[in-house]
Amino acid sequence: MIKEIQIKDKILFYILSKLERFGHEKLPLEIIKEKQSYIVGHRRKRWNSDEEFLEEACKITFIKSRNYWKLFWKRADLKWHLYDEYSILDDLLREVKEDPNGCFWG
Repeated sequence: MIKEIQIKDKILFYILSKLERFGHEKLPLEIIKEKQSYIVGHRRKRWNSDEEFLEEACKITFIKSRNYWKLFWKRADLKWHLYDEYSILDDLLREVKEDPNGCFWG
């Protein structure tokens, strides 16, 4: 079990290393591990208080049984919707950075 946790932590740090200098310099990038998924976003303060929250940009999920990655985006209904599937994590992260459809970073 310890070996599996170490591998997942490596993936989290790998995603962070690929996206760390992306986005607004005053909004720290944050990745939250949630079951088999990673939620990527920026840490922000609410406009009317000092309360912080994670503005979620995308969710990345690895499907171990089929050996591929799913990329999700959050639509106006505040639910995650499948954006696409990728066999290579770097291709998925490139799509998130380029954001050709304005789904992740606006």
